[in-house]
Amino acid sequence: MLHLPVPLKLTLAIFGVLICVAPVAWWNGTSEWPVSKPPGVENAATDDFDEITRPFLENYCLNCHSGDDAEADLDLASFDSQVAVNADLETWAEVIEAIDDQYMPPSDEAQPETAEVDRLKDWYQQTLSDSGRTENLVPWMRRLNRIEYENTVRDLLRIDGDIFTNPGKVLLVDDYFQPATGRMPRYVLAISHFSYIPKRPPLLDGVGDVPVDPPVEHGFSNDYTGLSLSPMQVERYFELANSILDSPNLEYICDLWESMFLPGDTTGYDQQVARARARLVLFLPRAFRRSINAEELDRFVKLFGAELRTTGSYTVAMKSTVAAVLVSPSFLFRRDFAADSFNEHSVDQFALASRLSYFLWATMPDDELFQAAREGRLGTREGLLQQTRRMVQDKRIKSLSTDFGMQWLKVSSVTSARPDRDIYPHYYESTQTNPGVSMMIEQLLFFETIMIEDRDILEFVDADWSYLNRHLMDWYGLNPRQVAGYTPDRANFEDFFRIRWPNKHRGGVITSGATLLSTSATYRTSPVYRGAWVMGVIFNQPPPPPPAAVPTLEEAGQDAPQPLNLREKLAVHREDATCAVCHDRMDPLGFALEKFDPVARFRGQYEDGSEIDCRGEIYDEAYDGAAQFKAVISRNPDQFITGFVEHMLKYALGRQLEIADETDIRHIVETVINRDRRFSAVVEGIVTSDLFRSPPNQ
Repeated sequence: MLHLPVPLKLTLAIFGVLICVAPVAWWNGTSEWPVSKPPGVENAATDDFDEITRPFLENYCLNCHSGDDAEADLDLASFDSQVAVNADLETWAEVIEAIDDQYMPPSDEAQPETAEVDRLKDWYQQTLSDSGRTENLVPWMRRLNRIEYENTVRDLLRIDGDIFTNPGKVLLVDDYFQPATGRMPRYVLAISHFSYIPKRPPLLDGVGDVPVDPPVEHGFSNDYTGLSLSPMQVERYFELANSILDSPNLEYICDLWESMFLPGDTTGYDQQVARARARLVLFLPRAFRRSINAEELDRFVKLFGAELRTTGSYTVAMKSTVAAVLVSPSFLFRRDFAADSFNEHSVDQFALASRLSYFLWATMPDDELFQAAREGRLGTREGLLQQTRRMVQDKRIKSLSTDFGMQWLKVSSVTSARPDRDIYPHYYESTQTNPGVSMMIEQLLFFETIMIEDRDILEFVDADWSYLNRHLMDWYGLNPRQVAGYTPDRANFEDFFRIRWPNKHRGGVITSGATLLSTSATYRTSPVYRGAWVMGVIFNQPPPPPPAAVPTLEEAGQDAPQPLNLREKLAVHREDATCAVCHDRMDPLGFALEKFDPVARFRGQYEDGSEIDCRGEIYDEAYDGAAQFKAVISRNPDQFITGFVEHMLKYALGRQLEIADETDIRHIVETVINRDRRFSAVVEGIVTSDLFRSPPNQ
């Protein structure tokens, strides 16, 4: 363990670490942020309540939500003026969300036109703006999440390789991943983190594990609501920093070792302190992802000097100093508060550089991005786009597929799926790897191809190609020679080939093996899980959690004169009005995929020989089965495009979206549609939006 001259708590106090405090405006001493109003809702009069809102309530809401017996105890008749609305904006946020997500009005009631809903949302956004809710915001603080911490430490110390065992890393190799070429290869040697038996030794001996982040419902692991920092966690990060810097093989893999941790030809106390100052003046701005002031520099130089006097070792003193840097709030917390508009004199170029870097790379800015921030080039649209386009051609863009893509698709559980061994013994026949691991790789390579080749994002819904190994070709019942051109060896389970699907029911993420397996029970399919997945992932309209004390599906129809099939049981389940609100929407989406069994194999009928009913309706179009279901979504793409933009925007901002964000979201969606729905249009639409370049909402 590295020596420190004072106990940990005193060291942290010296550096001004304030744990568990309210968010503060620590960048310039002010809590006021100039936030421009979103376009399209300017100058709306408050009396729009009488013109827009009151008629909407009367036509679609008050029949159920009025009086003493109002449904869900929500009496919307009490909101008889704009003043009444202003007094309870929280309730109205829930009302607008329920209407926007089409949970209300119920399906058996009159439905508003899209234009009516849009006008209501615009009115609510103007109400928020007029209320002052979007002004004088105090930005939240949040620490680096697990992946960001691992990547930032690696890049800060200039280490070529992963210091930690990353449980979210699907593949151990990235030779195939060459984004600058704009093409993915036909063949990929995909050595998996999950199936590589002779595990590689860690780069650094004796390094502990990074604390695990708490899960975030309907969000991503970088959501600020789950990234606070307790005193116990500070001590854990301090121990972790010491284990990194005290590792005996750090000097062999750290490109900063000689310049940062060795005294060179300096002798004597004063010369070595001067050398340390010269090193720290370069190191601290990179560690803190911003410029530093003289007071900050002096603190760390003084710490180095005190350590040098105590230990007599330049190397030990610098290790102690760097350990203190790694537990500083300026390192552990992300500072991505950005400018309010494109301007050459933008408020905070370094903040915008950090937000851009952690969005695209899940790590700190590189030297070129830092230089662009120092020169003020991120304050113009052209400068920001220039850096964005450079960064998406860098191999670090892989994090957008592994850290955003895999979280978006919610398939992390597929590698640990355990179908019932008695019912599906063939799932466990391979001694090398189970199908779930191959399905995860299939999903990852598919996402990366759309990203690198800048393809139409509608291919996420339906595509005529994918990446499969021989194991999956057999699993999906495909002829290897037909889809790959020859017959690969079964033993080479790490060989993945780009193939063309010979049928329409496969293709895209909805009918990928990873999705189908991860949304099934261990012994049967689950139209409910699959429908909820489609609602949440494809449309970004996740259903609310089920109410308490709801009977299980197996209990439905127990009194029926003869056994019920799955669709009949769900029909009984929906007879409860509380359940019907969600199940009327979820179940048909899930039944579209019912011809795929719990282990993602296609089937013509149920195991007992009975017919499978895959019929449903969406967008007023009927479908029968997965192929028609995906075709209907592709013909009506706006909801998917909006959902995909919203998912990526949540990841980019590190927070949940709000009704007040709607106008900016619509603008991004229009940009994406106008650019042929290309993946790059989503990324560039987000980074040039007011939301991305504005301070975080409270």
